[in-house]
Order: sequence, then C-alpha cells, then structure tokens
Amino acid sequence: MGDRIKTLGIFALLGFIGGVIANVGFHTVWPWLAANLPFILSAEWVISGIAGALITTCFVVIWVYLSRPQE
Repeated sequence: MGDRIKTLGIFALLGFIGGVIANVGFHTVWPWLAANLPFILSAEWVISGIAGALITTCFVVIWVYLSRPQE
C-alpha cells in the first residue's frame, strides 16, 4: 500500500508542477505568442518546416508498418 501512495503522491506533485507551469506559460508566453504568431506563421521557413515534419512523420509511419517482423 505504501508504494501506491508514493506513486500517487508523485503523480499529484507532477500534476501540480504542470499546472503551475501552464499558468505561468499562459500569462507570460501566450500574450507574446498572440502578438507575434501572425508574423511567425507567415514566414516561409516555418511553413516549410511544418510540411517537412509532416512528410517525414508519414514516411516513418509507413516504414514502421512495412518493417514489422514476419511471423
């Protein structure tokens, strides 16, 4: 029973820390992001990077499905 309480306490602590980080991020990062996001998303390199990441992810998913062990 003691291990379960420790695990529950650790997850509760991580949740608390995550909530604090989310609150700080919302109040500090969000205003900056809202002000600069239209400029950032209009940059060609950002759009190219997102497209490249999606294409690479698709290739990796296809490779994983095709290279499953033969049984």
